[in-house]
Amino acid sequence: MDIAFALFRYFPYGGLQRDMKAMAEAAAARGHRLTIYTREWQGEPPEGVGFHSLPVRALTNHGRDALFAQRLRDYVHEHDVLVGFNKMPGLDFYYAADGCLAARYERHPARWLPRYRARLRQEAAVFAAGSPTRILSISPPQKQLYRLHYDTPESRFCDLPPGIRRDRIVPPDYGEYRAQHRQDWALEPDTPVLLFVGSGFRTKGLDRALRALAALGHARAQLFVIGRDKLGPYRRLADKLGVAHQVHFLGGRDDIPQWLWAADVLLHPAYAENTGTVLLEAAVAGLPVLTTDACGYAFWVRQAHMGTVIAADMVTDDALKQALVQILGVDREYWVEQGRTFAQTADIFDLVEHAVDCIVGQEGA
Repeated sequence: MDIAFALFRYFPYGGLQRDMKAMAEAAAARGHRLTIYTREWQGEPPEGVGFHSLPVRALTNHGRDALFAQRLRDYVHEHDVLVGFNKMPGLDFYYAADGCLAARYERHPARWLPRYRARLRQEAAVFAAGSPTRILSISPPQKQLYRLHYDTPESRFCDLPPGIRRDRIVPPDYGEYRAQHRQDWALEPDTPVLLFVGSGFRTKGLDRALRALAALGHARAQLFVIGRDKLGPYRRLADKLGVAHQVHFLGGRDDIPQWLWAADVLLHPAYAENTGTVLLEAAVAGLPVLTTDACGYAFWVRQAHMGTVIAADMVTDDALKQALVQILGVDREYWVEQGRTFAQTADIFDLVEHAVDCIVGQEGA
């Protein structure tokens, strides 16, 4: 089968981008021809996969997105199936990594701004009842919102399990990895290490993470922030809270497993998160999680007994502090054993293969 993948932007450290690349490699490994179309690419394209850049120029991001979708139409006839990783018209499949905008802005005045009206049109092109696009669905709560707002038929959804990378699983010699990584970063064995992972600091709640660190009031606690976004507002907030010397912005990194094993808690107090793959990565790594129920995968944290989930409307500095104190008060080995059990029993590793099955059809898998 000749398959085309389309997305607006690729950068190496985005969850959506990693999923797209993994699906492309998996489809190519099965013998399918794969071509990726994008208007912007950072890094090396995956091996064995075609790559086609479609740069466009416009004054706004939503204008560039619309022009890209228009240019893409000139190429889709060359392929058997078109899979989109952003919302746009004309897709055969859409990988639903983003949440429902119609639900988020239902009563928000921003929905009348040109950029949000354009985004809502793109969303309707995928999910409207009369659209033929099939949806690769990764978040049960978001699926229900899409169906509620667009009356999308159940038959158009292909439900996927999470797709956690197995290299996150806590290894048998976990203690050695943990000790070595902390030594490399001059961290004492008893230093509380808080970890924040993810690009898109605003929606993922980095401001809350900084306030939680300040509320904790532990002079030796350290917060390491991994991800790419504008740092200025968060550096200023850390300075205002008096914790700037305890916060380390590391940018995008490839050594995520080592950080998961070396840390003591993952802070992910998100305002909105379609899934929250990092929650499950932390859980299988034996790292307890402090998050909110605004994350689609928060229920897995509860199911695995791997930390604390705070209701979205109950997030306060004091609530975050109390949850942190409770998590840090539990022996680290307890969380490690909980993580090992979760990794052995949960169906959370096969998103990529299930997605390719759906795209090519079971008979072609």
